[in-house]
Amino acid sequence: MQDILELIEIARKKGQRSIQLVNQNFRKKEISKDNQLYEGLVNGEFTTDDEAAHKMFGADPGNRNFRNAKGKLRQKLLNHMYFLDYDKESYTLYEKQRYECMHMLHHCEILLHEGARDIAYRMLPTLIKIAQEFELVDVVIRAMTLLRNEYAEQGKTTLFSEVNQELATYREFQKVVEECEELYHQSLVYINKSLSAQQEVIDSIPLDIQRIFNFAKEHQSPYLDVIASRLSLIYNKLVWNFEDNISLCGTLEQKYLQGHNHEINVPIQKGEVAFEKMSAYLYLEQVKEGSIYAEEAWELYKNGQLDWFLFGELYFLLLMKGENFDDATEIYRKVRTNKNYGNLSEDDQERWQIYRAYLLFFNDTKLLRWGFDTDEFIANSPNYPRELTGYNIATLVVQFLYLFREGDVDAIRQKIEDIGQYNSVHLDKRHNYRNSIFIRLLSIIEQKNFDYQSVFEKGQNYLKKLRRTKIPVDRLMDMEVIPYEHLWLTVLDMLKTNKMYVHYRFYNTNSQVG
Repeated sequence: MQDILELIEIARKKGQRSIQLVNQNFRKKEISKDNQLYEGLVNGEFTTDDEAAHKMFGADPGNRNFRNAKGKLRQKLLNHMYFLDYDKESYTLYEKQRYECMHMLHHCEILLHEGARDIAYRMLPTLIKIAQEFELVDVVIRAMTLLRNEYAEQGKTTLFSEVNQELATYREFQKVVEECEELYHQSLVYINKSLSAQQEVIDSIPLDIQRIFNFAKEHQSPYLDVIASRLSLIYNKLVWNFEDNISLCGTLEQKYLQGHNHEINVPIQKGEVAFEKMSAYLYLEQVKEGSIYAEEAWELYKNGQLDWFLFGELYFLLLMKGENFDDATEIYRKVRTNKNYGNLSEDDQERWQIYRAYLLFFNDTKLLRWGFDTDEFIANSPNYPRELTGYNIATLVVQFLYLFREGDVDAIRQKIEDIGQYNSVHLDKRHNYRNSIFIRLLSIIEQKNFDYQSVFEKGQNYLKKLRRTKIPVDRLMDMEVIPYEHLWLTVLDMLKTNKMYVHYRFYNTNSQVG
């Protein structure tokens, strides 16, 4: 009872600051402007400061009342950080325990500061034990330091020496952890900077990976093993070694991810590994194996959340690359009819519209046609920003496919010209090599005046180049919904069999002879 009395005394002496939290129960009507702002953001009513300020106050974002409402909402949301629910099924045991340990450490430091040393003294050994189990080195060192200092205050020399010695050991391990984390992030910063920066570190990354793996083995550390594995996954993508990524993901699943989320005690999630594994199946175009894996792994994600849509996109693209259009249509239906589809960003929804155009071209169904104006889609010139270059190219290419199937030679010539102009003005061939090759193939059609045999023969060398050049890993910059090799064969087939081109070649040849 004494510890309760001590806590009561601290609470009474310091008083209680008013804790303001956001009302997340929309059935309970709130009149405060900050909560109205919260509801508007959650419901998608507001997407920008301008919209929110205008609808709430009829003013611009500089309005004092709007700035006050926004400031109050921000503070309420920060207050929520102390009351997050890590008991939900989507969180791992590691995430829960890290959160709880941070809370316990905060409690201990406050208690020691307020003079409730006995309470903190009884909490610290439990905190240290949990933090050690989950390799929360920063928490372990801080908690051990507090416990050692407490033993010093009590004059307990033996306990002081024992904890001080263990603390020294953990500080040595902390140096190892910090070195491994530095190796990881030092590689990451160059990888994320630019393609040229990647080349500066690409040769050293395998050595860094091996060094981290060696430390993990020496210290029997799952935490370091996960760091090394993450860097391996990134490196393998850069060098197109997706076979190793499939193998590594399988190893991670076997070692750490066999149980329920509440049993995972390392800083990695099932969904994270599944996404990497599915990406590898996609780029290797292993449709059969990837489809089997996707059917089970998609269940790892909560239906309607962003990662559910992202994994479904990988599954869809894998089926498209395998020309399994019926199954791809079913995946598209699940995504498009999901109640949370409207919550996706505008860019994400635009991407799915482009996917829809490709899918409809190859699998003309009532479901896909409903609500989709093909003529309008073909007529509109894409104008996405530079960071979405892949959207522009993917749209221009699928527009060409529709026009080519219709056999409108004048429209086709114009579209080839548009694509060529976009290529010369906006595409850096060093980073868009496959796009440039395919655009060159399309230009051959016009140059050879739609003559199948001439186009076929002239295009062979470029087709070989495509087959030798891997599809880039950045799916937003290089949106090959269907590999260009497959599209080119489709174009050749239309050129050979479409009566419009047969007639065109016949009359054009006769005209030249005459």
